[in-house]
Amino acid sequence: MPDLIPPLVAQREGILRDIAELGDMRRGNITEVFRSCGKPGCCCSERKHPGHGPYYAFTTKVEGKTKTVQLRPGPRLAKFEREVETYKRFRSLIQQLLEVNEAICNARPLEPAAESETAILKKTGLQQNLWVKPENETCGNRPVEAADAAENAW
Repeated sequence: MPDLIPPLVAQREGILRDIAELGDMRRGNITEVFRSCGKPGCCCSERKHPGHGPYYAFTTKVEGKTKTVQLRPGPRLAKFEREVETYKRFRSLIQQLLEVNEAICNARPLEPAAESETAILKKTGLQQNLWVKPENETCGNRPVEAADAAENAW
């Protein structure tokens, strides 16, 4: 099992390098739509016509509210598309990083404990001072025993 760890660590380092090399990114989606204008004599009112467009909109959530930015074809749209694609790549790399980290955690052997908790408690004498339920303690209007019985009835 320990032989699995070095390649996984190298893979993790590669993913981290890829994340560090990512450029500008933004969260959200860009949609492309075609719309009819609603004028009766326009060609878009015909059945097989897709409509006017394409029109582009970038949509994202900011503090729980949806924000939309209308975009036209050109350099600004290209910039937004590049940043959204970079964010998608970032999300993919983060997922890969989590999977590799989980594999590393599963492959690592357990670290031997120096002393168990009970041994420490016995040495320090704290075991006798641990919480013990008093005889006549109440929970609300009922004795503790009745409250415990009610909880265990489920």
